[in-house]
Amino acid sequence: MYLHIGKDIIIRKKDILFLLDYDNLKENKTNKNLFENITKEIIIDSKDKKIKTIIITKQKEGIKAYLTNISTMTLAKRNKI
Repeated sequence: MYLHIGKDIIIRKKDILFLLDYDNLKENKTNKNLFENITKEIIIDSKDKKIKTIIITKQKEGIKAYLTNISTMTLAKRNKI
């Protein structure tokens, strides 16, 4: 099964490790290192202006991060279907 994350980007559900709320991750001092490390990794941006969610996936090439304007809650609901 696949998950549509916007702008014609789909990812395999079984590859998803985390769905992270962008604002909470960026603002929380405890998570600041995690956020900085994610931004150093390969990030695939859906080209939306308002980032709401970071999706961390495990793929053959390694860990990838996707940015999307779709909320974490909406993606979680889509992921259950």
